[in-house]
This record gives sequence, C-alpha cells and structure tokens, in this order.
Amino acid sequence: MLRPRSLRVTAQTEGAQMAADYCEETGRLRILRDEVPLREWFPPNSWMAIASVAGARNWGTRPDLNELRALLASQMMLMNIG
Repeated sequence: MLRPRSLRVTAQTEGAQMAADYCEETGRLRILRDEVPLREWFPPNSWMAIASVAGARNWGTRPDLNELRALLASQMMLMNIG
C-alpha cells in the first residue's frame, strides 16, 4: 500500500516543533505541535487557507514549501505561538 504524498515544513519554537502538513492526494492540511494536530482542514477550506497566504497565483490547490512556511508562520502568530 502506498502512503499519500505530503509536503511538510517545520519550525522550532518554545521547546516544541510546529509543522504544516499538506496531503497532495486528499487536500488535507494540518497544523501540528509535536505531532499533535491543532488544526485540520479539508478542501475547499484547506485551499482557501493556503490561498490566503499564497495570493491568487495558484489559488491554493497545489502549495509549495514557501507557501506552507508562510501558512505555518501565520497560524503560529494567530495562536500566539513563537
């Protein structure tokens, strides 16, 4: 069985590891702290979350690592982490 392909970026903060994880097959987007999901979105909400930091360039359906980094930074700021 093949595992779904995902993109992941991480950031170290306050003694915890934060991550943004995007599954390319399902469109699921998660924000994790030490591998524990804090937030989780599925399409179309995941695409809108990505598009909110990516702009209209690709409408958020195929994020790259820079867009995931921007999303993670934005979510950390909203949650007052880091």
